[in-house]
Amino acid sequence: MLGRACRGGALVLLAAGWAALRLQMNGEYKGATWAQIADFTAPLPFGHRPLMSLVAWPLRAATDWPLALVWGALEAAAAIGLWLALRAALRPLVGARWDMFFATCFFALLAFPFLLKHKWAVFYPWDTPAMAFTAAGLALVAGRRFAAATALCFVAATNRESAALIPAAALALHVGSSGHVLRDIREMIRPALAMTAAFVAARLAVALALPDNPGPALHFAIGKNAPRWLHNLEWLAEPVHWLWLPMYFALLPLAWLLLWKKISADHRRLALVALAWFAGLMLVANIYEPRVYGELLVLLYVPAAAAACRWLRADTMGAA
Repeated sequence: MLGRACRGGALVLLAAGWAALRLQMNGEYKGATWAQIADFTAPLPFGHRPLMSLVAWPLRAATDWPLALVWGALEAAAAIGLWLALRAALRPLVGARWDMFFATCFFALLAFPFLLKHKWAVFYPWDTPAMAFTAAGLALVAGRRFAAATALCFVAATNRESAALIPAAALALHVGSSGHVLRDIREMIRPALAMTAAFVAARLAVALALPDNPGPALHFAIGKNAPRWLHNLEWLAEPVHWLWLPMYFALLPLAWLLLWKKISADHRRLALVALAWFAGLMLVANIYEPRVYGELLVLLYVPAAAAACRWLRADTMGAA
């Protein structure tokens, strides 16, 4: 009982410390202020990510806390959710205790993209929840709990568009896993379509509920004329930025290179999902904002942690 209480206290301290550092090291974007986000009046695409604003509403109504404290409390809760979701995704792969260890280590890696002072160090309340939803989605689809994953897709899609990664991850994990690709595709069509339909329904519901928020839903251009993909390519043209990118990805690409032989075939296919998502980010996001990679970090971390655990166990057995 005492051990459980100590673990619970440590988790609360981890989550509170993470939230405090997030708010300390990241600021407010003037184009979509915290007040606008909380009041559902932020311009798009920020204004169509209302889940955390809905969650914040009863807390704001019941207290006179400043908005920064409200977001901090919700960030701490999301950090706990992320830790629990990572444990659920890792437990079948690494076993008990190791899942706690690797879930905790993930927060140390997040310091690279989320806590360092980058060019756009901005706090948005949906970033950590999006990572938690991605981790939970991985856990559910890996365990073939597709009905629960479909419900999760709907909720996650009201938080951020990255909920689309959940059905993509389901296809990556299961198509090809049996050695009969066509049979796997036939088995996965219905759950993948159900998850995709839940995603689309949630995004339509958000758009219908908040029809007056200004701006385009997707920002393909910087300003009025400059294509965002060209702007991102110009950033990549600077050689030093290729050294920054692995740090933005919390060094996980390097971990994949080192542990490639220990990464299972189904997990390797998640790299294709990550690459496709990165290509999409080239069109609609600033790739020099490390916070946009949060969900991809989850996709890359779970296979890397599982592979690292296999390597450590093999090394221990060899030493014995």
